[in-house]
Amino acid sequence: MGLGVIPAGLGIVLELVALFAVPWVTFSSGTLSVSFTFLDLLQQSDRVKFSSDLATSYVQWFGFLLTALTMAAVLPWTLGALRTKRSAFLLSSIRRKPLTHTNFWWYRTVFAGRATLMLLLHAGGVVLIFARNFSLLGLGPYLLVGGALLVVAGAAIGPRKGTEMPH
Repeated sequence: MGLGVIPAGLGIVLELVALFAVPWVTFSSGTLSVSFTFLDLLQQSDRVKFSSDLATSYVQWFGFLLTALTMAAVLPWTLGALRTKRSAFLLSSIRRKPLTHTNFWWYRTVFAGRATLMLLLHAGGVVLIFARNFSLLGLGPYLLVGGALLVVAGAAIGPRKGTEMPH
């Protein structure tokens, strides 16, 4: 385990909080204020008219899938589960370069790239959901994108280099 697990872990926690606990949509009319969480949007997705079918898909399943993929892709790396050639081969799907001290930069780049792709897909989902009115943005989308940024930073930092890793 190394320092990369701190921002990556915090980022994943923020993503989960964003999806399950905080308001995504907030609007006020006079003294009345209404907020909806991501789960509320999910429950109402058949009645809410989003800007596109892609926005509906993001709310119904893709947002959850991206967060699960983020956890599956980045946590083993930052927690240090990739230590030997065999574990690197099985957990990273990087076939051309073995995990060595020399190739460590390559693994950092690949995992940070994967996390960046997931960040961009989350940001795209937020843009699709709020394409008609960004003034309705609640705390949730900000936490989701901020969490994804932390995951990118954690993946780029990566785990510490183990002594058992070949040079």
